[in-house]
Amino acid sequence: MGALSVLVLAPVAYGVPAVAAPQAPPAAASVSAEGIQAAGAGSALLRASQRNLIAGETITLTAKAKPKTVKRLTAKERRKARLVLQRRAGSRWRAVDTTSLKRALSGKAAFSYSARANASGTVRLRTVVKVGKRQLKVARLRLPVVAQQLSATPASLVTSAPLTYAASLTPARAGRELSVQIYQEDGVWAPFGTPGAADRSGAASLGVDAAGYPAWYRVSAAEWNGVPALTTEPVRTTLDKVPGLVAHRAGAGSAPEQTLAAVRQSVASGVTSMEVDVQLTKDREPVVLHDTSLARTTNVEELFPDRAPYNLADFTLAEVQTLDAGSWFGPAFAGERIPTLDEVLAEVAGRAHLVLEVKDPGLPSNEQVDEVLAEELATGSLGAVAAARKLTLSSFDHAWLQTFATAHPDVPVGVLSFMAPSSAQLDAWQTWAEEIHPNVALSTRDGLAEVRRRGLTSSVWTVNSVAQFRAALTVGADRIITDFPDRLAEVLDPPRPS
Repeated sequence: MGALSVLVLAPVAYGVPAVAAPQAPPAAASVSAEGIQAAGAGSALLRASQRNLIAGETITLTAKAKPKTVKRLTAKERRKARLVLQRRAGSRWRAVDTTSLKRALSGKAAFSYSARANASGTVRLRTVVKVGKRQLKVARLRLPVVAQQLSATPASLVTSAPLTYAASLTPARAGRELSVQIYQEDGVWAPFGTPGAADRSGAASLGVDAAGYPAWYRVSAAEWNGVPALTTEPVRTTLDKVPGLVAHRAGAGSAPEQTLAAVRQSVASGVTSMEVDVQLTKDREPVVLHDTSLARTTNVEELFPDRAPYNLADFTLAEVQTLDAGSWFGPAFAGERIPTLDEVLAEVAGRAHLVLEVKDPGLPSNEQVDEVLAEELATGSLGAVAAARKLTLSSFDHAWLQTFATAHPDVPVGVLSFMAPSSAQLDAWQTWAEEIHPNVALSTRDGLAEVRRRGLTSSVWTVNSVAQFRAALTVGADRIITDFPDRLAEVLDPPRPS
């Protein structure tokens, strides 16, 4: 009968016991051309490329047969003989692969073995020489089946810092791809950054620039050599600094825009800043309305059918206050009126900072707005708000705004901008403005950093969707102007992936 050699293994991870004492120690580790660690587990007659098995994994086995094992075979039998790799299944041995005896005697025999997906315990393998009905035992091998584990520890979990993971695979499988994944709004995990690979010890260092908004991340070991993909538990990043919120048009997402109902709801929800638009009526009274026309948000066409195009400048305050400015939004708001500036100030009552946008000061209908605002600052409620440092004035008319800022240096002003401002514009604005209010879609992190370097702050508009909130956080805005202030909370604290 052929010589029998028994594998000896050192204890392995996960509490798998070592195989009984060997007749020969295992060979030292080596590295194949592909860089995969070859543990050399087994006897000199049957060796495996790994010291253990992972369920589903495919390994390579090299086999030999000593001449004395087959010395009793005739020359003819040797030519017909095959070296067979067998696996123990219950009480029986089942063939896995086969090769010629000639290759086995020359030391060039190799087998590929794939562990079953539900493999556990210990896989028992052997090689036998078969010729006709004769079967000669050659070598045996035992490989413990272990569960692969993946751990990954992030160095930091703030959005402003790189997301760096120290990852580790146990047992080690050099070359297995590891990558960072991000959980997206559509509920899908997507690759994030450049993948890495485990080294001989199973370690890998993974680094990506974290998204500028809070998000869930995990590390994934890709499907490899028959082993299923493996992932870590997700972790979430947080913001270093939460931007301020400005309720756009007093909170246009939850109530009719620019009405006292919107003001009340915004204040009740805890909003500390709100933006409203001021224009003049025909009789020079400042009211809070966005459009130059009354048609979109009131029933003016019903009450005054012959007054088209229904411009605010063609109606007196008394006429404006007969209009219903709430029913268009919903029946619960029927009867809401277009408020005067004083009515809004009284409702806010100092509980929120007011960003007052001056609409179209260059139009003939609003050409006296600077005089009206000067009067309000000197003798009206607006002066008290400004004195309490709870007023900012803004406008798209930069020339008018600069004139106002020069005349009223104690009132901070914000430059509204459709486009990303140039360096030349910032150089000019920083001499008289305190803030810029750019379009979020055209804002960049570098651009807003340049704004801060000039001593200005930023409020981006108009941010309503989750994607827009994420964009605003990514560019690092100081404040976010939004119809839906409550939506920031769901972006700051995204639900844990199921």
